[in-house]
Formats: sequence, C-alpha cells, structure tokens
Amino acid sequence: MNSTLNRIVLNCALLLGLVSAPVHAETLLIKGGEVYTLADAGKLGRADVLVRNGRVEAVGPSLSVQADRVIDAVGKIVTPGVIAPLSELGLTEIGAASATNDYAVTGDSIGSAFDPLPAYNPKSTLIPFNRAGGVTRALVFPAISLWGDNVGTPQRVFAGRSFAIELNGDFDSVVATDLAQKAYFGEAGGQLAGGSRASAFAKVKNALSEAREYRDHRDAIRRGEWRELNHSLADLEALQPLIEGKRPLMLTANRASDILEAIQLAKDFNLSLVLQGGAEGWMVAQQLADANVPVIVDALNNLPIAFESLGARLDNAALMTKAGVTIAISGPDYASTHNVYLARQSAGNAVANGLDYEAGLKAISTNVAKIFGIEGGVIEPGAVADIVVWNGDPLEVTSYPEQVLIAGEPQSLVTRSTRLRDRYLNPQPGHEAAYKY
Repeated sequence: MNSTLNRIVLNCALLLGLVSAPVHAETLLIKGGEVYTLADAGKLGRADVLVRNGRVEAVGPSLSVQADRVIDAVGKIVTPGVIAPLSELGLTEIGAASATNDYAVTGDSIGSAFDPLPAYNPKSTLIPFNRAGGVTRALVFPAISLWGDNVGTPQRVFAGRSFAIELNGDFDSVVATDLAQKAYFGEAGGQLAGGSRASAFAKVKNALSEAREYRDHRDAIRRGEWRELNHSLADLEALQPLIEGKRPLMLTANRASDILEAIQLAKDFNLSLVLQGGAEGWMVAQQLADANVPVIVDALNNLPIAFESLGARLDNAALMTKAGVTIAISGPDYASTHNVYLARQSAGNAVANGLDYEAGLKAISTNVAKIFGIEGGVIEPGAVADIVVWNGDPLEVTSYPEQVLIAGEPQSLVTRSTRLRDRYLNPQPGHEAAYKY
C-alpha cells in the first residue's frame, strides 16, 4: 500500500516538475583497439574508449564499465576522424554540370563578403562517399573560377567566407561559420588579377588597407563623408575579423618568393596567416616556423607541373615539420571535393618520405582542428567523439573504415557507389525490374 502511494506521489511530483526524472546517458564502448589518441596519452597498444552523449568520457586499458553498445576493435586501429582542411563539399556535385556548382562566382560583384553557406546541401552524395573513407569533418571554402571570362581579365582575388561541417548528412551539420577568408597569390592570383602576381599582391594589400581605413572611419564612410573606396561596405565588413586577428586569411602560394611575400604581408597587417599549397615551403621552412604560419600541403606534389612549383619534392611535409611548421595535409588538387578522403593516402606518402607516423595522422586531423579552431582530431576525455575504427593502417591504400562515429553516433557507410555495386553484383531471380533505371 505504501509503495503504491509512493509511486502515485512521485508521478504527481514529476508531472508538476517538482522532481527531475533520471536521464539515461547513452553510452558506447570501443573495446580492445590500438588507439592513437593524438593527445597527451599518445598511442595505447590495446585500450578501450568510452563514449557518453557524443563525447569521450574515458580512454584506457580494460575499462570496467557497462555500455549500451559495444564495438569490438580487437586487432583494429582506432583514430580520430579525418578532417579535410579544404573542400567544396555540399557546394558542388558534378563538375561538368554548372547547375550543381555553387562554390564560385565570377566577376567583381562580390568578393570577401561572399558567403556560400545558403547554397550548402547536406544531402550531397559526396558527403556519405567521403564519410565512408573516414572523413568526419571538413572545412568548406568558396573558390574563384580560373576559366572562361576570368582568365586574363582583372577580377577580385578574394573568394569569400568558409564554414565547417560534420559529415553526418543532417540539416544541422554546420558546426562553425565564418572561419577564414580565402584569397589567391601566385600563378592563380596572377591570372585573376590581370596577368601578374604583383597585381594580385596589390589587390590583397589594397583590400586590407581599405579595411583598416574603414575600421578607423566607419561612421564617416557609412554617412558618405569620406573618399570613395574601391571595395563595397559588405566586403570591408567581412574583412574586419582578419585585420583584428580573429580569423585567418588563407592565401594560395607555392613559389618560395611568393611565400615570403605572404609572410611579410601578414606581418605588415598583423594577420593570422594560413598558406595553401607550399610546394616550395621546404626552401623557406624556417621563415614559416618563425612567423608561426601553418601550411596546407598536398604531400603527393613532387612534379614541376607549374613554374611556381619547380622545387616540389615528396619530403616537403617532413622538412617543414622538422623546422617547426604546423602542416595539414589535403588530398590532391584534383580530389579537393569528390575524394577528400585521399588526404590519408597523401599523409601515407609523406610518412614514407620521412614524416613521423603520428605526425602524419595529426596532419589530417588534429592540426586541421587547431589551425581553424574547431573541435575534433583527438581522443581524450571531453573531446567530441569523432572516431574511426579501421581494419588496418589508415595511411595504407588498401585499408578502410569498419566503423565511423560522428559526435558519438555510428554512421552509415552505405554510399551511392555501394548501392550500385550491390544492385548489379548479384541480381536476384524474380527481381529483375529492381535492377533497371
């Protein structure tokens, strides 16, 4: 009788909000894997990872806990998820179909103020494809077309704003916005600025100078009581976080002399600078390290495919890292979106050419998160549980993920490619109609 009365009283209290109902925190345990934490704990030969409510709660050998779900990782390698430092995921689908491409605009109509976020499509087929390759987060940058009307015609050199996503395919998958600005130096900048890289340098410098002028005289400029400026108010507003040192400017540069010009520009304007390219970065590695400038490098670039990269070499990433440069490794230029997962194979090549193994893993995860100030890239208590369980060495071509977790949620590894494979590999008798388009 008393127990019945107690239950009635408790239920009434819960309905009235006088007592909080106990909340069950969902847990997941990854058991017995070789864990690369990429944090202070380093590599753990055989360890468990406990995840609760999307975050890592504990890491260590033989954790004595009960979990709602257990993943057997014995004989497997466990790492943080791959973070793509540069992509156009969700902004493009088919390169040859212009209607599916929202990553670039032409002309001078908009520059640093260009925000591609409204065009982002989290249901792009490229997202599950790269997720199945171990990519859990990505930076998404706009670009400027280097073809057609842009070539040889003076254009803007600022591409616009970037954002970060987690590759879960959800409509709320954007995790950070307005992370950095992208602009072009080097040969690409020269093409966009009328034919000379000197013009590209002048355009970037002029934009930053006017942004400072706008900062110091904002009210007068907005009232029309100031000289006419070359850039729109929207563009100048978008550049304010750069000149305040709150957001990085990512500049494309490969030639050593262009890199030095970029470093000097950053000093003159007190910028937080990130370089994309860096093919000849090894030549000026000490200057990059002294200026604390990280480099996003394609570790497969060892051919003189352009005059600005005559000094490209396969140990570029290793030499820059040895000098103290923070590097992030991207996939090859041709795979900047459709195959960003190839960053791990680029990292494998860097390791084969002198880069420390764990440094190679950090270059495709931890370092990317640090450069752009987002979560991910480590397995330690409190960290977001973006975790991949691999069937073998993640830097080997033949290895693949067996489990991918994003914020603690196991993800589907089904892609359009696997559906097509399964559809046509073993047609079932009596179901021929299902195998027709």
